[in-house]
This record gives sequence, C-alpha cells and structure tokens, in this order.
Amino acid sequence: MATNDDNQEELQIDDCWNRIGVWREKDERCPELERVIHCRNCSIYSAAGRTLLNREPPEDYKNEWTKILSQEKKEVSLNVKTAFVFRAGGEWLALPANMIHEVVHMSRIHPIPNVNNQVLRGVVNIHGKLELCVSIGRLLGIEKLEKTAAADDPGYINQERLIVVKQGNDLITFPVSEVLGIVRYTPEMIKDLPVTVAGSKAAYTMGILSIEDKDVGLLKDKPLFKTLTKDLE
Repeated sequence: MATNDDNQEELQIDDCWNRIGVWREKDERCPELERVIHCRNCSIYSAAGRTLLNREPPEDYKNEWTKILSQEKKEVSLNVKTAFVFRAGGEWLALPANMIHEVVHMSRIHPIPNVNNQVLRGVVNIHGKLELCVSIGRLLGIEKLEKTAAADDPGYINQERLIVVKQGNDLITFPVSEVLGIVRYTPEMIKDLPVTVAGSKAAYTMGILSIEDKDVGLLKDKPLFKTLTKDLE
C-alpha cells in the first residue's frame, strides 16, 4: 500500500498550464500549443488529471462518504404541484398556478346594464379588450373585509389586483384584496375541510393548505370555472 509520502511524491506534477498559461504569446509560450492549440488537448495535461483521479483518497474522505451512504434514504415526493395564493375579502384562497393567465393592476369595473347577476360585476379593460369580471367572494359567500387606515392592522388590505384566469379559450377576471404568489405543495399537505365549512365554500374547496401560517382554501378549479361561465351565459 502506498504511504502518505508516496502519495505526495505522486502528486508532484508539472502544472505548466498554470505557469506558462494557455494563450501566452511571448518567449515562454509552450511550443506544444502550435500542435494541440489548447492545454486540454495535451498529453501532459491529461496525464496530470489521471494522476489526481487515481491517487489514494484521504482517510477522512472515505469515512465521510461511508457515513453518507450508510444513512437511510428519505423518500422524496415527486408529485409536487403549484398553486397561486390570493386573498378575497378575509379568506385566503388558491387556484392551480397554470390556470393564472396574468395579474394586472386594478382598473375600473364597468357594470353591464340590465343584468341581474350577483356574481357578475361587469367588464374590465385588459390590454384594450373587454373581459368579464366576476366576484369569487360572492360565489363562495365570503364576507367583504373593510379596508382600514393602518398598515399594521391585521385587517389591512393592500392595493387590489385583477387576476386573469384562463381555461381553454375562455378568460375571466376577478379582483382580489391581496396576492401572495405561487407556492409548491404535495397532495399529502392538503388537510380536510373543517366541519364548520358549509355551503358554496365547501362545494368548491377541496381542502386546506397551511402556507406561511395562513390557512389557504385550495379551490376546485374546474367546477368553479364551469359554474362561473355557466352563470354568465
């Protein structure tokens, strides 16, 4: 077996590429570069690399990897999903992230004359095109949270945004009080709805996600979108 002294001797390599350099064009330019163009094509460079790879590993290196490889493997869930989290009134909700077409600044909602629909709020201008605007809060029976003056108040609502959602070729917009953004979750993280949740909120919510100390209602996107578009026909 090679001793540490032997290993040290084996590692006395001539690192000419560090001393001379690859592209030097003065007197010290390596004559081999005329033939190989770059050090990585040189047999001396390759031999030095093989020497480093074939050397006896340090004892602590082997011990460290022995410990790592002997540990029990943890199962990692590959079924990771993404959700877009927002607040409507006083409730935190989430929809599949791929359903979100874009988030835009709040703009004026124009009511539609002679339309008696509590969910339909009107139309909004999205990049020069009028799109239907609905109220998710009204559909789910969420109470409106009044805006307060103090930013440190728990009930404070920041600037509203318009969420544009898309399924197929259909677009619908709805205003939200606050946007948290995209989060990742696995199905195992979804908790059952509390027994106190009933009505439309229960019908359109598949479960609860705990995100940043918030209980977020994960919505059933397809039934929700179908109901919204059906009511607007």
